[in-house]
Amino acid sequence: MRNLKYIYFHRYYSQLAVIAFFIVLAMCFIVFHANSLPLLWLGFATLEAVGFFYFLHVYSKNWRPLPEKVFRNKLFILSLILRLVWVIFSFFFFQYHTGRAFTFGAADSIIYHNAANSILYHGYGDLASGLWGMGLADWGFPFYLSLIYSIFGDYVIIPRIINAFIGAFTVILIYNIGKRNFGESAGRIASIMAMLLPNFIYYTGVHLKETVMVFLIVALIERADNLVQKRQVTGPNILLIFLLGASLFFFRTVLGFSALFALFSGLLLSGNLGVSWLNKAFISFWFVVIIWFFMSARIEREFNYYYQSGSQQEANMKFRAAKAQGNTLATYGTSVVFLPFMFIAPFPTFINIEIQQQQMLLSGGYFVRNIYAFFVILALILMYKRKLLRKYVLLLSFIMSYLFILAKSSFAISERFHMPVVPFLLILAAFGITQINPKNTKYYQPYIVLIIIMIIGWNWFKLVGRGVF
Repeated sequence: MRNLKYIYFHRYYSQLAVIAFFIVLAMCFIVFHANSLPLLWLGFATLEAVGFFYFLHVYSKNWRPLPEKVFRNKLFILSLILRLVWVIFSFFFFQYHTGRAFTFGAADSIIYHNAANSILYHGYGDLASGLWGMGLADWGFPFYLSLIYSIFGDYVIIPRIINAFIGAFTVILIYNIGKRNFGESAGRIASIMAMLLPNFIYYTGVHLKETVMVFLIVALIERADNLVQKRQVTGPNILLIFLLGASLFFFRTVLGFSALFALFSGLLLSGNLGVSWLNKAFISFWFVVIIWFFMSARIEREFNYYYQSGSQQEANMKFRAAKAQGNTLATYGTSVVFLPFMFIAPFPTFINIEIQQQQMLLSGGYFVRNIYAFFVILALILMYKRKLLRKYVLLLSFIMSYLFILAKSSFAISERFHMPVVPFLLILAAFGITQINPKNTKYYQPYIVLIIIMIIGWNWFKLVGRGVF
């Protein structure tokens, strides 16, 4: 059925975001002209930011009349094409610029690649040797890579091609969650945002665990949301949720804890789950018993590695400030400073920091995050005012718990560590977009001005801390 009533991302918001992008670029060039962003990274930033906002407007508007099945097909195919194009391009791009098919300053990527080969060499019966004493949170991805290498050989492009398919399917899952919670318009906008998001596309083309990890957490929340929203408390669904949740501990420990917290919150606090309190208690107890089986001193140590006390976080930031080419102002980084910016950060690097090629390459993607955060904040305010927090407790508890743990760590403004929560921020942003009206639109321009000021301040901070500006 053709239906034009669906809401879309209006040209006004798209154009203003693009204008703000060029204004902040120009101002950074004027203020920091001696350290201006190299032309190569300027091109990437422009493609990411302008491409995202332009095509978000175009596709969210033009795909409104499409029947759901047609929309899903187009969404998956275009998501896949974008990712495959990047996988092939980046393979040769990295080869040309770094001399190998790995990203700039590759460290974890090469460790994962070598560990996967080591697992094959030692055999799956001797994983401890193959994983070189890695922490539990780093077991999952090398093991996953080793399975692919055992079938196709250790060609680095094969896992990245598979990443493209995983990333495209993740976009569909985001559509499912968005539609189920906030309606068809929000589901379509959220999934189109995910399809176009530069950061999602980027990680399909590198040897890092983010694409697989994001898929696992989105699949888990999608199944848990299906359980809560549709009241489908079935054995297979519970088993799948458990397997997905357990797998997260082998990718990032705090992600597993945040997912567990969200599951318990959804089961016990949501008013949508049509089962008795006795059944809720039994289900929760079952999850506790199963997860307890996985609990060990190793998991506790890795959780503490991320979740740091004030003194631990301060010591870690001092270490970062003191290391070669570090930022001496990093010592001011504490959870009190980080918490207010967790929905907005990280901020783009619109200056030349020679050792931060990845940050410069993805600077347009960072800017995209800064802008769509406005709609995330709007969505949260409206949920609070309309007393809808309990209705969406599953999504909100995961977002809040993960970001809180992240703010207490030394990775608070590390873009990689924000990735697991990004799909759900996009869903909230899409809901915020569907709720735009003349009353709250008036805050968009002041917010844009604030973001421009903050980005310039962030780039000043990066230069001053290195004794450059």
